[in-house]
Amino acid sequence: MRIVILCGQLYPTKSNNTTLLSNLLPHLKAGNELRLVATCRPGTNPSELPEEYEGIPIEWLRPNRESSLHAKLTAVYAKLVDRNGYSDAVLVRQYRGLLSELYGRWRFTALLSISEPFPAAAAGATFAGKLHTAVYFMDPPKDVQGAADTPYRSHCFRTILRKYRSVFSTPFFRDALMQNGFDAFCAKTHSVGFPIMTEETLRKRRAASSETISLLFTGWMCSDIRSPQYFLDIVSRLDERFTVTFMGRECEKLQQRFPTQSRAKLITLPQQPYETALQAMADADVLINIGNSVPVHMPSKTLEYINTGKPIVNFYKMDNCPTLYYTNRYPICLNLSEREAEPDAAAARFIDFCVTNKGKVVDRGLIEREYADCTPQYIANVILDALES
Repeated sequence: MRIVILCGQLYPTKSNNTTLLSNLLPHLKAGNELRLVATCRPGTNPSELPEEYEGIPIEWLRPNRESSLHAKLTAVYAKLVDRNGYSDAVLVRQYRGLLSELYGRWRFTALLSISEPFPAAAAGATFAGKLHTAVYFMDPPKDVQGAADTPYRSHCFRTILRKYRSVFSTPFFRDALMQNGFDAFCAKTHSVGFPIMTEETLRKRRAASSETISLLFTGWMCSDIRSPQYFLDIVSRLDERFTVTFMGRECEKLQQRFPTQSRAKLITLPQQPYETALQAMADADVLINIGNSVPVHMPSKTLEYINTGKPIVNFYKMDNCPTLYYTNRYPICLNLSEREAEPDAAAARFIDFCVTNKGKVVDRGLIEREYADCTPQYIANVILDALES
């Protein structure tokens, strides 16, 4: 097959998109011809853009952003479409035309879209021949719950479900389709995880103090769906033995937004390079996961935590939290409901878990067996089987 993979903001910083590609590409390119279509982050010098990624040629899409009219329209759409929604309609229209032009030049037989704004753009592009179009939702759109906050986002989501031949996403996405009136699309939906169960992401621990217990939360502290307030109530009850590090997007503002008094040492860091975050996970004694308030969304960090084999404390907000699908199977995990009425009792359980499990590591073989559906090989096989059908 000649497969085009669409990936937004592939360069220069590493993100979930690049991690997904790095892990999947070795398995997708076996016996197939691949080409990447990607965008870069605003302000990137075009002369610095690489011609290949992991040995795969890249076609860089650079829409016209110089038009003053375009700038005004983009500003308007930015107010209508929130940051978790689909990219603005101006870019979608531009990319739609560029993808149709690319098909005329390369005549690919399959298209896999994995990040915005490509799902909406590719759904409306014109392809003259037979083409298997597929979309991989790492984070399923909130629209599946029937809560679209703009007509544009709702239209994009329904168009994607209607026009794509295959949709890949978490098991929770398929369940949400069934529960919210989209069951007609379930036949084209394939359940997969995040392809991050790999040896390459593991790190050796650096020397650490035996007198303290280091806790780490790393990820995006998006307070609208991932409020840290309950965990911070626990932190306020910790003593001097504990060091609590928050590392990631919006974390540097944490103490301003959620003032917390604690005898524990608190460290707040902004978003760090991916390699730095991986090493921080390896160095921590206990990893902290904060579940989302949206049923179809699961922090991909949950599986990266599991991949380390480290003890995990998972704070969840709903009885049907997607994190529980994975953490309930993990041998050294404490699942704490944020509905627990007695914070002192919850803090006592938390402290006991951390003290008891510091230094423990889950057997690697158990992780690979229990979470086989989250390995790159498994997910690539599901994608290729669908594209070849």
